[in-house]
Amino acid sequence: MKKLSSILAISALAAGVVVQANAATMQKQGGTLTVPIIATTFVDDFNPYSNAQIDMVRGTMFEPLWAFNVLKGEINWRLAESFSYADDLMSLQINMKKGLTWSDGEVLDASDVVYSLNLGSEDAKLDNTGQWGSGVIKSVVATDANTVLISFNRKDTTVDWYLPSLFVVPQHIWQSVEDKITFKNSKPVGSGPITEVTQVRDNQIEICRNPHYYKADQGLPFLDCIKFRQYSDNSQIQPALINDEIDWGSNFIADIEKTYVEKNPETHGFWYPANDLINVYLNTREQPFSDINFRKAFSMALDRPTIVDLAAYGYPTAESRVTGIGEFFKASFNDKVDKKFDGIASYDPKGAKKMLKKAGYQDIDGDGFLENPDGSKIDFDIQVVNGWTDWVQTVQMITEYLAEVGIKANTKTVDWSIYDLALKEGTYKASINWSATGVDPIAAYREYFLSSRIGQSWHTNHGVSSPAIDALITEYGQISDADRRADILADLMTFTGENLPFIPVFSNPTWYQYNSTRIAGWANADDPYVQPVFYDESRKLIMFERLYAK
Repeated sequence: MKKLSSILAISALAAGVVVQANAATMQKQGGTLTVPIIATTFVDDFNPYSNAQIDMVRGTMFEPLWAFNVLKGEINWRLAESFSYADDLMSLQINMKKGLTWSDGEVLDASDVVYSLNLGSEDAKLDNTGQWGSGVIKSVVATDANTVLISFNRKDTTVDWYLPSLFVVPQHIWQSVEDKITFKNSKPVGSGPITEVTQVRDNQIEICRNPHYYKADQGLPFLDCIKFRQYSDNSQIQPALINDEIDWGSNFIADIEKTYVEKNPETHGFWYPANDLINVYLNTREQPFSDINFRKAFSMALDRPTIVDLAAYGYPTAESRVTGIGEFFKASFNDKVDKKFDGIASYDPKGAKKMLKKAGYQDIDGDGFLENPDGSKIDFDIQVVNGWTDWVQTVQMITEYLAEVGIKANTKTVDWSIYDLALKEGTYKASINWSATGVDPIAAYREYFLSSRIGQSWHTNHGVSSPAIDALITEYGQISDADRRADILADLMTFTGENLPFIPVFSNPTWYQYNSTRIAGWANADDPYVQPVFYDESRKLIMFERLYAK
């Protein structure tokens, strides 16, 4: 079996254990972390599959097998202690830690992992790793109480990238649940550091330490509880941060240096490392988005640096490429490929108008807006989630720039459920959304184009796909040749630039504010031990484990 966990990662793990052990002798247990969640109301629902309150259960209640610390290039072992691929790359063996228990004291072992993974073969909605839907997994079995063997239908060297997304649930609870999507799971049994729901109100939920957590002998977690507070939008979170009501913010805050840091620079901080690429996804099945010239003109109409400065206070990075990856994957930029598409992401309203005119778009009725070449009206909505104030402002500015070149578009704020469904089902006209990140750029292209992800992913159902592109993405995961992988990425970048199914706007920063009035141990620019993303099971868990009450 081939160990893909490098000596460096193993050394880092060993060092991490020492650090944690030493920290446990220094830090007392106690204290509560308070975080904001944008929602209409809270409900008594802790089902990881329903998405009702996913960020309350992801990682900290249902712990992953392992966590990728992409910022450090390390694997942080959690329920598993190692994994290895077979020499023929047709299977993956997972070695579980021994002595694990669920929060109710029952044994947690390989059978729970097998059960949880196999749920995805029965229902696509339970396939949160996407590996059944992509056709990779052939079977999953436990070879003994601590070993899981995943057999593949084809060679694959990327399955481990997706397994941190698996919700390992207790078989002894879930096997008797008939409808696993609607099940409320109001008395959750989990594996993570916090599992015990002590308070459920419309605007506040508190979840406290797991009485059977496997790291208790290391003094972990240091904190007793996480208190989740409900807010309607970002504008409510800003004063809550300023007034020291919450500890960890993960949302856009207007002019943060003045509105937050200057109020108390000793305890108020923020750090915005680069994150995902933000795109406007277009439904290329419908006019006018079915025309590549229209899509190019759409892109050329946008003044990205001004959008960044005015809608997002300069925190993101304006995108200058249309090849599908942003600053998060900066190391994989390909200047030779990008050069082929020079100008498409540059602000050029005159060029956009010229392109539209040449393609047959004209103002037939004299209202100042263009019609399609067949005479039909152009008037579409760009969807954005209600309450996402920076993105609402971004979309508003996009519609204004489009109007300047004669394109009529509207800002459409919608509830999350509508937004989520429209992206997955491909029923939107245009919608602003992020891109996938993960541990390799192929994760972004997989979500953009892999046909098996259509209907599963927010990023795929724009109408552009290709069997040849599917084959490239599949091949990437079946080889370890770095040169061939670089060639495949170049082909995917070229395909993206040529087809332009989405319009890159900017690379989002990692929205992250912290308050050290009550809690210490935060990742920051001086101690960048993890990218501080609350909405990610791996990175949230790594940081939560470092936090402690002052």
